Amino acid sequence: MVKQARARIAQLLTGAESTGSFSVETSARAAGVTLSVAGVGPVRFPVGAAQERKLVSVARPAMFGLGEATLTDPSVRDTWELTAEQVSLAGDWERVLDEALVEVQEGLGLPRGARLRAELHALLVYGPGQFFMPHQDSEKDDEMVATLVVSLPTVHTGGELVVSHGGQSRTYRHVDRDRVVFVAFYADCLHEVRPVRTGRRVTLTFNLLVAREPEPGVADPDEELAELLREHFATPVTRPWSESTLPPPNRLVVLLDHQYSQRGLAAGRLKGRDVEWVSRLLAAAGRTGCVSALALAEIKQTWSAYEVDDRSWRHTSWDDDDEDGYDGGDSASYDVGELIEDEISLGWWQRAGVGQGEQIALAVDESEVCAVTPTASLTPYESEHEGYMGNYGNTLDRWYRRTALVIWPWERDFVARAEANLSGAIAELQARLSDGADLEEARGDARGLIGLLGSGRTGDMSQLLTVADALDDAELAHGLLAPLAGEGLTAECAVPLAALCARYGDAWVRTLVDAWFRLGGHHSGRSDWTTSTVTALAASLTRLGADSVVAHLCRRLWASLSASISAALRMGPRARARSLASVVAAAEALFTAADPQVSGEFVAALAAYDDGIRDLELPLLRGLGASAPPDLVADAVRRLELLIATTPRVADDWSIVWSGCGCDLCARLQEFLADGRAVELDWPLRTDRRQHVHQRIESAELPVTHATIRKGSPYILHLAKQRDLHEREAEQRRQVAADLAWLRQAQG
Repeated sequence: MVKQARARIAQLLTGAESTGSFSVETSARAAGVTLSVAGVGPVRFPVGAAQERKLVSVARPAMFGLGEATLTDPSVRDTWELTAEQVSLAGDWERVLDEALVEVQEGLGLPRGARLRAELHALLVYGPGQFFMPHQDSEKDDEMVATLVVSLPTVHTGGELVVSHGGQSRTYRHVDRDRVVFVAFYADCLHEVRPVRTGRRVTLTFNLLVAREPEPGVADPDEELAELLREHFATPVTRPWSESTLPPPNRLVVLLDHQYSQRGLAAGRLKGRDVEWVSRLLAAAGRTGCVSALALAEIKQTWSAYEVDDRSWRHTSWDDDDEDGYDGGDSASYDVGELIEDEISLGWWQRAGVGQGEQIALAVDESEVCAVTPTASLTPYESEHEGYMGNYGNTLDRWYRRTALVIWPWERDFVARAEANLSGAIAELQARLSDGADLEEARGDARGLIGLLGSGRTGDMSQLLTVADALDDAELAHGLLAPLAGEGLTAECAVPLAALCARYGDAWVRTLVDAWFRLGGHHSGRSDWTTSTVTALAASLTRLGADSVVAHLCRRLWASLSASISAALRMGPRARARSLASVVAAAEALFTAADPQVSGEFVAALAAYDDGIRDLELPLLRGLGASAPPDLVADAVRRLELLIATTPRVADDWSIVWSGCGCDLCARLQEFLADGRAVELDWPLRTDRRQHVHQRIESAELPVTHATIRKGSPYILHLAKQRDLHEREAEQRRQVAADLAWLRQAQG
């Protein structure tokens, strides 16, 4: 089978000549190199035991970063630290350091034009048993690309420096009493200091910074690489488990070898093989009319995993400063099986030719990914095992941070950027239309947005309404707005919505509103449709002459609300009251927003419901106050007057009005409830029939206790009407009388 273009791109990049290594070592004679420490004085080489004790006396326990916290924990980092301000370098240091940096620059493969500068960070003293667990350095400056560890001449054993990257590890030991040893490595490399066995290990650490902007490497245009890019963007996507095909990818995401911070990537401080890869890819992109961005990627891989023992674990992230780093490795307690899922998302990028980077949210499909170095060969910054849970489990999740070069064709530029930052794309389109941009080009870009909107991705509704108006295309405007289901429609949208009404007509806007409701966009539980939102939007639309839009919107909202009201009225008294209380605010908003004709329709709808609607009518009338429609007040008065006119329950009347589902059990229960003299009932029933009666009593919230007496066969279901039945009804009559008096006073 012919390999996909992205796989062949990875092969071409692998064949490129390496421009350097992730770490490099050099050394120089210690003669002529001097340093002094505040409180200690000049330090002679090799550093003796007496001087080491003096250094420790003016040092502090070294700290490390865990997330945003800076901690001291000798189980993670056990060493003594002196700050750069305490240390003075003299003698031949400048010459020796400059010569070492020339070799470091070449060994690390930094691009032509780069000039390294070393900035002293700390002096460290490791005594017997002291160490630093595997960690990753933070980039402490925008120009920082690497760390330089300078081992001073001392007499010690152990304390090896181990540097790892991309599945490779190198161990550095300093055993020469007469030489200063320099080890430099890129800042994203995992490294550790193993425990010192005897003596003391004394080192200086430097931050390596690029003194000026590197001159980008000039790669010869690679026609084979360019042709593979063309093929990638022209080939439909096929899945191994499906016979159908998808459109060609919108982008190519090439995962780089090194990890970068946001500010380091923004500054273009590429490292090692990344320099060559990016240079070649950009040359090929230029030949094929593509644009690009450097991006930060978050990767989650889920693997099948099987426990070797019963231990559970979770790794944490930490580094040697107060910024994020990570430690790595998975527990040996699990055998890792097959890759189940590979999720890649981009969270930030710096587009070529654009001054500022931007936050994005872009899920990357596997068909878009090209990786020379497989993610699984790297060290995750966090891992978590999920044991067997019945239907799922026995999995191992690993999280990685990588960097990527993202390439996409110029003709798909707007849509590709909109997929990453939808709100930004909408704002850009609005600005272009305001500035008189080419209308046909803007319409084409707007069509590209349609497939991105909806399903929780909305952008700014006010901006979208403005864009839809400026497009001057009724069909396109409807296609752009309909998928949103009205999400984000607020009072600020009144002006652009009224403008749409003026441009495309009332009927067009009503059709749009209907589309929103068909998509289930509005219902009584919508938290964004508060009283103030609906009334403010309606008031603004009315002032702008869009009365018909207000009326149609209110009617559709009321229809949605009515479904919730009808469902509530089928519940028992307490559940009904709770459910209707939750829609009072929405009903109040609609009565306030609607004109008299439309609110009259709402009153007529409420009047058609049974007396349970009082649980909505009375709170609604209290909320509306003096603005309540007279017909709504009159309906509530009518219901209460009918209640107060009924004869109060006499002391020996225990009847309860209820009707069930029509089955023989409900008929017998109804007979017992209607009997004014019957208070208790012992009813032999088998299990399934008892359960039916239990459910009917509980769902209707009948004032009846029901318990099973587990004697005989079948068991006895004992029913008893609650003893406070009369007191509860008397209290209800008192409340009805109070409510009626309040309403009559409101009627004037």
